[in-house]
Amino acid sequence: MKLWVLICVLTAATPAVRAQVVSTGVGLIRNQAVTSREVQIQNLLEIALYQSQPKDKLKPLGLDSKAFSKAVADTLLEAVLAMEAQNFNLAEVTPEDCKGAEAKALRVLKDAAVWKNLQVSQREIDAGVKRKIQAKKFTQLRAQSSLLPVTDGEAQKYFNENRGKFGNLPFENLKENIKSYLGRTHVDQRLKDWYDVLLNKYQVKNLIAEM
Repeated sequence: MKLWVLICVLTAATPAVRAQVVSTGVGLIRNQAVTSREVQIQNLLEIALYQSQPKDKLKPLGLDSKAFSKAVADTLLEAVLAMEAQNFNLAEVTPEDCKGAEAKALRVLKDAAVWKNLQVSQREIDAGVKRKIQAKKFTQLRAQSSLLPVTDGEAQKYFNENRGKFGNLPFENLKENIKSYLGRTHVDQRLKDWYDVLLNKYQVKNLIAEM
């Protein structure tokens, strides 16, 4: 039976008191619940810190949307990346890192209705910003260590197997671009394999994906 956590508050907008769902359990990390509210906060911090023209994107994610489903997966992965980095004392995050990132985020978010409605505490901002920075630093370290040189032979093989993509251009003209592409592809695959290992290690359950 799936665990589905509902966190509710009672409101009294009218004489009749009614229940309103404000946050829903969407994931588990070693049986610790991750809520939709946490996902919305982390998504807004991601937009504010790392996306271009962020103010045009500050909207709540519909719980039945593909964007929310992706944000759940991203939040769960981000959490275990930060946990793994802390366990091995890697990807240190300094107070200066957090202070600068927090100031940047709040410049974008402070007047946004969606942020105000979430009533994010200072403790939540501190934890969310630190986790996000640490997860990204750790991923960068892992990506650098996963980068292996691509040989001319590997590039030639790819060129021969995908000849139709390149028209009449000779291999020598494309060799370096192909090697760069294959290098990035190999890193992406190694990172994906690593992510799968971490999600399993920390017993992560994406309850949205299981619905």
